[in-house]
Amino acid sequence: MALNRSFKLNSGYSIPAVGLGTWQSGPNEVKEAVKSALEIGYRHIDAAAVYGNETEVGEGIKASGVDRKDIFITGKLWNTDHKPEDVEAALDTTLKDLQTDYVDLYLIHWPVSFPRSSERFPVDPTTGQIAVIDVPIIDTWRAMEELVKKGKVRSIGVSNFTQAKMESLLKDATIPPAVNQIEAHAYLQQPKLLQWMKDNNIVAAAYSPLGNNIYNLPRAVDDPTVISLAKELGKEPAQLLISWAVQRGTVVLPKSVTASRIKDNFQDFELPKDVFDKILALDKHHRYNFPARLGVDIFDEVSPESLKKSVEDWKEAQRKLKQG
Repeated sequence: MALNRSFKLNSGYSIPAVGLGTWQSGPNEVKEAVKSALEIGYRHIDAAAVYGNETEVGEGIKASGVDRKDIFITGKLWNTDHKPEDVEAALDTTLKDLQTDYVDLYLIHWPVSFPRSSERFPVDPTTGQIAVIDVPIIDTWRAMEELVKKGKVRSIGVSNFTQAKMESLLKDATIPPAVNQIEAHAYLQQPKLLQWMKDNNIVAAAYSPLGNNIYNLPRAVDDPTVISLAKELGKEPAQLLISWAVQRGTVVLPKSVTASRIKDNFQDFELPKDVFDKILALDKHHRYNFPARLGVDIFDEVSPESLKKSVEDWKEAQRKLKQG
């Protein structure tokens, strides 16, 4: 059975430790996934404007019959809306789509800004690459702080931020970020970042907790050690990794649109220390989700030459697509 654990945020609110992720959940699937999750007992739904499915997420919440006040909803500000004058309008669209008058947590989705556009990834017609502009994070953050004052948001935070970017934000923020949502799993554990966040009372929320299957690369959930340990405990590999993530102090956001998997993913448990430590030993700092095509070294991990090649490769792929 689910342990229904939660973490206290620096804003005073509590965030349920296990939430349903909705990234890559199709519009025709996500309504039922959200409805099923809430009926099973989830009380945390993780959404984002860029996922393109917030209307269906809202419909799923409504169809579940669960009282809004009992659900923790996360929304995210997309890169095209970082200019201070665009932040509230972006949130208002999210609130309308989710059929609510507030979100429990609102995050800056990426520390990268695009021009205002109806396109999710606007392209600069001159260069042929995704257009990136300079909007100081603190300017966006101050607009986020205003949303808290207006009661439209209870807690604010960031996503995909490094320690350095958070340190810079903390210097000037009036309201400190409550959460940093990051890619985190057995293959990308980021212990230094997690410890710094713990020391600064910022909760880590882990997306892609099982690994990521969009790049056809080996996933942590398919690791022989994980499979073996899960079998020994009479658990599913996904249950093992989700429980491990909560046990090390992170919110975890498994994604599924299959009712049986949604149910299984909610059955978290306490791992024996030896099992916990064996999963710790799997770390290889393997990051799946790095949008190199933006030409920005988001995580301070790649060379300028590598970034330039990634941008050129993306541009070439786009040219081929247009040529048919």
